[in-house]
Amino acid sequence: MPEPTAGAPDQGGLLDSPLPLRRRRGWWLPGAVLLIALVVFVLARHAEEKQFLHLLRQARPGWLLMAVLLQLATYLCDGVLWQRVLARASVRASVWGLARLSLMKLTFDQVIPTAGIGGSMMVARGLRKEGASSGAAVAAILLTLLCFYVAQALSVGWSLVYLWMHQELDALVKWMATAFSVVAIAVPVGILLLAGRGSWRPGRWSRRLPGLANLLRTMSEVPPALLRDGRLLAEGSVLQVAIFVLDAATLGVLVLALGEAASLGTLFASFMMASVAQTVSFIPGGVGTFEAASVAMLSFLGLPVEAALTATLLFRGFTLWLPLLPGFYLLHWSMRRGEPLGGIPSH
Repeated sequence: MPEPTAGAPDQGGLLDSPLPLRRRRGWWLPGAVLLIALVVFVLARHAEEKQFLHLLRQARPGWLLMAVLLQLATYLCDGVLWQRVLARASVRASVWGLARLSLMKLTFDQVIPTAGIGGSMMVARGLRKEGASSGAAVAAILLTLLCFYVAQALSVGWSLVYLWMHQELDALVKWMATAFSVVAIAVPVGILLLAGRGSWRPGRWSRRLPGLANLLRTMSEVPPALLRDGRLLAEGSVLQVAIFVLDAATLGVLVLALGEAASLGTLFASFMMASVAQTVSFIPGGVGTFEAASVAMLSFLGLPVEAALTATLLFRGFTLWLPLLPGFYLLHWSMRRGEPLGGIPSH
């Protein structure tokens, strides 16, 4: 097959522009307030502070270790997806190196929230360092986003059927599903329409978010062939579904660590609806919204509310806060080496 990036313009100038490193103060306040309100509400309403602390103290270390391993597997899935895209462009890269890049992106997006734009630019630079052209690097990011929404739509669809069968398809769930469907359709369609339109330039509105104008211009110059590769889309969507399953399994082993149990369907549906709440909230990291939706769904489907809250907070610790520690190290390592953010350790 013809090389998808052959003859593509080199967008290095756009990707080499400064990353949006300015921290936005107060971005976390809405989610933090919601999260604190959730915890206070649960503990005050049920008067089970001692039970809450007891659940934390009795968490079984073996299951906690399993949660760590499951989360490591999610980063490897990201690495495999990017490796497959780079292989399509005749570039060989290490899965472990790309998995570390995924961890750096998570950290970058949490420390410097730019709606994921800064982290995506950093990943594109890391892929270029591995030998990919600018077109292939940005295409890898866009393909990952396309696969994410395809996989999320399939998983949410299954979850809605599961909730309908258990008569838990209430008005709030329907509202979240409707809002998600708008996002899930608009983003992929926008990417596919924008790719390949090299003469297009974004308007002044794009300057309101640091790095957005550069990213949109780069997207418009990406050859669309790679984004429309059916085999890559299918492989990437399967890998993204695998990440959702691994995340739901992480939530499941944390429930087991607390001495409780829940069916696989309950765990997966609860996680997916919490992910939908995170997607439509537009709060960085979904702080507060994810937790509220997860606790509500788990308790609606039969898990004691104290266990649901404890498992959800542990889950967020393993998936959002704990990865920041190695992520900070990798970012610091990259900057100490004098490399642009996105360099990947080779050892």
